[in-house]
Parts: sequence; structure tokens; C-alpha cells
Amino acid sequence: MRELCKDLRWKALIGVDQLDEAQLAVLYRTSDAPYGCLGTCQAWGPDGDLAAPELCQPSRACFRPSPRLRRASDRA
Repeated sequence: MRELCKDLRWKALIGVDQLDEAQLAVLYRTSDAPYGCLGTCQAWGPDGDLAAPELCQPSRACFRPSPRLRRASDRA
């Protein structure tokens, strides 16, 4: 699973605590809902780039890893 930033948000996250990791991954890949950044409360991150799952990755300086979406190998 791809890592995602802790600050990435999208409006479909309501009730997400009842989903398992696989279901959450499917929602992130298929959702057309607008994304936002918790750090800026806007559609872009602190670095000015767009907030989206494919963009909010470890390569960005503002990236903060989500504890819920860590890779399985990191959990062991």
C-alpha cells in the first residue's frame, strides 16, 4: 500500500474508522471527492502543491506519515 500524508483529508472520510485497510485503499483510489490539507485547510499543502493521494507522498517536504496507513513491513 502507498503511504499517505497524515494531513490529507477528503470529505468521504466520515465513518472511515469502521473500514479496514483494504477498503480504505479502494476508497482513496476511486473517490472523486475534493481533497484538502489539514495543515493549510485548503486544497493545497504548505508547499503550495495540490493535496491529493498521488501527490501527498514522502517526497514532499511537508509530508507527515499516517500511523493508520503504514506499510505492513513497518508494523512488524
